Amino acid sequence: MTGNSPQNLKGLVLALTTAIMWGLLPLALVSVLQLMDSYTITWYRFLFAAVLVGIGLKNKNQIPKLFTTDRQWLKPLAIAAVFLSLNYILYLSSLYFVPAETAQMLIQMAPLMMLIGSVIFLKESFSRGQMVGSVVLVVGLALFFNQQFTQSASLNRDDFLIGFVIMLGASVTWAIYAIMQKQMLQKFTANQIMWVIYVFSSLFFLPVSSPAQVMSFDWIAVLLLLFCCANTLIAYGSFAKSLEFWPASKVSAVLAITPLLTVLFATIAQQFFPEHVSAQQLNALAYFGAILVVTGSVLTALGNKILSKQAMQKVKVKFGKS
Repeated sequence: MTGNSPQNLKGLVLALTTAIMWGLLPLALVSVLQLMDSYTITWYRFLFAAVLVGIGLKNKNQIPKLFTTDRQWLKPLAIAAVFLSLNYILYLSSLYFVPAETAQMLIQMAPLMMLIGSVIFLKESFSRGQMVGSVVLVVGLALFFNQQFTQSASLNRDDFLIGFVIMLGASVTWAIYAIMQKQMLQKFTANQIMWVIYVFSSLFFLPVSSPAQVMSFDWIAVLLLLFCCANTLIAYGSFAKSLEFWPASKVSAVLAITPLLTVLFATIAQQFFPEHVSAQQLNALAYFGAILVVTGSVLTALGNKILSKQAMQKVKVKFGKS
């Protein structure tokens, strides 16, 4: 891991690409879920990614030799795939107990857990600026979703508790997957890791999927499903690659803005397709929270430069002269 500007820029761009893809995904899934169950959609997404990434690795002769020379890495790769698959299952299961908006709020525990885990288990640095940024980010998320907190209070208490516990499990499994992937980058490329995970996960979901459902799709639905499949390939490929250039703590901070991007994209889409998309109506407190989330993400990603002793000393000297 180097700290030069080109590496930082690549890490930022890749992390932002992931956030944008995940921000767009719910808008496409809303339509596809009306025609196909969530497990089958997930199976198609993993299978699509496994085939395309596999072709690319085959052409470059980079298929990992997991059953020969790289045998010792088979177990951690399989574990990472299991945790990512569990994340999908737990997230989908939580939707039976809490509304989608509330689920989207709760899943933000995942990047924060990844951030904390990367500091504890990967021994990544966590500067004063990043600590301040994390606090600002958490406060911003709470304010941004203040309407969902109000909505959650009106839910059946038992249902909300069950949904919260399930989503907590989804967040933990995703954070474990992400941290393990970061460790495995010492041996494999991002594409090699993701290919193994895609293959395993597609096999994992095959028994509970119904691939023939696609036969009833019109061309618009097919395009939306293809977008969901391409989204998996681009989002997780960018996420895995970003960890090669950036610490996991910084990547997780950028991913925290994903729900804000979803609201932004929904607002834009509503202007063009009002009969299909209904954007969330935010109050003033939510908009203020959005500003704090973006500010917190920037501080967490770049806080070691913005709020470092050297930077603060320069500010004092500058204002002292004026």
